[in-house]
Amino acid sequence: MTAVARIPAPHLLVGALCLGLALSLAVREPGLWLPAVATLLAVLALLSGKRRALVLALGALLAGWWLGTLRLEALDRSVLAGEVGRVAHARLEVTGPARHGPFATRVPVKVLRLGALTLDERSRLDLPRGRAPPQGSIVEIVASVKRPRGPDDGFDESSYLRRQGIHAVLAASDYRIVGHRGGFGGAADALRAFVSRGLAPEVRGERRAVIAGIILGEDEELGPELQESFRASGLYHLLAVSGQNVAYVVMGVLLLAWLLGIPRLAGELGSLGAVIGYVMAVGWQPSVVRAGVAGGLASLAWLCGRARDRWYFLLLGAAVLLTWNPYSLLEAGFQLSFAAVAAIFVLVPRLEARLDGYPVPARLVPVLTVSAACGAVTAPILMIQFGKVPLYSVPSNALAAPVVAPLLGLALVCSVLHPVLPGAAAALAWVNGWFAAYLAAVARFFGDLPHAQVASWKALAALVGAVGLAALLLRHPPPRVRDGAVLAALVALGLAGWTLRPDDVRARPTGLRITFLDVGQGDSALIEVPEGAVLVDEGPPEAHVEEQLRSLGVSRLAAMVLTHPQRDHVGGAAAVLDEIPVGFLLDPGLPADSSDERAARASATRHHVRVVLARAGARFELGRLRMHVLWPEDAGSPGEDPNENAIVLLVSYGSIDALFTADAESNVTLPLRPRAAEILKVAHHGSEDAGLVSLLGLIRPRLAVISVGAGNDYGHPTPSTIGVLSRRPGLSLYRTDEDGQVTVESDGKSFTVRAGS
Repeated sequence: MTAVARIPAPHLLVGALCLGLALSLAVREPGLWLPAVATLLAVLALLSGKRRALVLALGALLAGWWLGTLRLEALDRSVLAGEVGRVAHARLEVTGPARHGPFATRVPVKVLRLGALTLDERSRLDLPRGRAPPQGSIVEIVASVKRPRGPDDGFDESSYLRRQGIHAVLAASDYRIVGHRGGFGGAADALRAFVSRGLAPEVRGERRAVIAGIILGEDEELGPELQESFRASGLYHLLAVSGQNVAYVVMGVLLLAWLLGIPRLAGELGSLGAVIGYVMAVGWQPSVVRAGVAGGLASLAWLCGRARDRWYFLLLGAAVLLTWNPYSLLEAGFQLSFAAVAAIFVLVPRLEARLDGYPVPARLVPVLTVSAACGAVTAPILMIQFGKVPLYSVPSNALAAPVVAPLLGLALVCSVLHPVLPGAAAALAWVNGWFAAYLAAVARFFGDLPHAQVASWKALAALVGAVGLAALLLRHPPPRVRDGAVLAALVALGLAGWTLRPDDVRARPTGLRITFLDVGQGDSALIEVPEGAVLVDEGPPEAHVEEQLRSLGVSRLAAMVLTHPQRDHVGGAAAVLDEIPVGFLLDPGLPADSSDERAARASATRHHVRVVLARAGARFELGRLRMHVLWPEDAGSPGEDPNENAIVLLVSYGSIDALFTADAESNVTLPLRPRAAEILKVAHHGSEDAGLVSLLGLIRPRLAVISVGAGNDYGHPTPSTIGVLSRRPGLSLYRTDEDGQVTVESDGKSFTVRAGS
């Protein structure tokens, strides 16, 4: 009680309010007794004067509990959820910038009308990949109301959206802009557009994307490869607007006021207005709101002649966010933002004291201590939320720090100058573009280093132990450091490095290795020989084949095959091309309309990967590996089933042959009269195939593999296909939904099979 009593009353009240708001996540209590008791406690505290702060804090806790309950119930109410499956005309307000994914464009919206229903409910609009309505637009569409996706590959979209008050999503093929919103939202849209237009005039591509990411928190224009580099290097926080940005805005306004001889009072009022404007332009993000509250209150505190208290401002930022949406507490952005700031308050001064006396440049000390403190505190959160922790965040931030402030300052100056002096703004933006290019280079350098991200609790624990021992060395001045302590730290670091090694180091193949990857309802097979590797199909995007290849030690592909343009076969192709160098792309060039194939082709163009047209009779060699294209003869006609013209590939190594049929069933493969093959990749995920018995009699395989997803909606593999394969004498059957990854090893004369990753 003594420790609690020493907490200043304002801190205690705001902290108790935050605690009550958090409590509503665990237990909801909408009863009116909560505000009644809270009011009674407030009256008793004012009348008695004894332990006033504690009694008021208890009242604030109860009030926060009640407010949080009301907000959660409001967020969980949905009219749209009852309209799932309906198709109707809708009128929407675009509330934020669109996010362009590889397969669709997703736009945050507020639904104003659906059919005859008048609404005011948050949702998301899914459009075909391409153009999107700008923020603040009022649009009309023909909407299909759908449920968000459930748990899939470790991510539960429905739960994620529900915490934002979104219970149904809308899908449309097109939209029509009919107006723009006004009021506060319209003013925020105008500010954002003003800043966005002028922050990097005449700068294009990746450099502009980096500048926009740092100024406005927009990472939509960054390619997936660069986004991943920022994550892996520990620099992704630069793309989330933080207190640093707000601090620079405040300092810039105050400096400008001083240079112009404007009184401090006017300067503080100007900085307060600038903070409000910046927060409006950037949007509602945890780090932005926290920093905006802190910056605004700091100016108000000066104007009122009150002392500034950073902990109080931090708690008020949390209270604002949690009052608006208590679910924020569960989000990674909220947790990382507040944990990092608390680490700066608590740990940085202590680390700076420990470094006193060491030969570390004074300008480098804040960067090292802030990076180390924030990295240590946020590591468990990153591991829980994302399963990965960047390993090189301290050196990457040390190299990035010198250009962040100039980049931010120049971008904001460009935004102000652009309407009046566009030439000067363009010149400054050109310089800023080099700062952005430097940051991208730093992100790529550290993100591409071995073990750039720690992906296990075991490795993280070893690193924490090593860092802990190193920290013990800093408790004493350098002359008193004992050799034994240094040796202990080196041993701990060695153990950490040993722990970071892959648990199962995969040896390079000495002969042929075929790995049928577990990609769910889809196809992907990796063919390896000592001279290189070929990937036949890339599965759906959620299978993350590029990550599977990395985990298998594949750093380059001699070739990649797109058997036919369907999502379950080529959905992951663009990501593989973005992440791994590829020699050439083998594509049948079918006239089917496929956004997945377009994305793969675009990625191949970006990375200068040659596209080779697959036609029957084409042959390719890689060492002793021979690949023979048996089908298709031509591209077929528009509207024709792509399965009928999918690439059928015969792969040979020594006397071992493997037939890859993609989704081409026996009506395609039987007329080709393929020669005998020991290994068969069963067509179309084990669908019903009337000619399968004849095909098996023709090629006489000893191993059949079905690539299929568990519990799929198609009923694959069908009982008839399983029956035919099971009754075939001498045939071993494997299926990825039950056996997981299936690996075949061969010396060219015989082969062995291993199931499981």
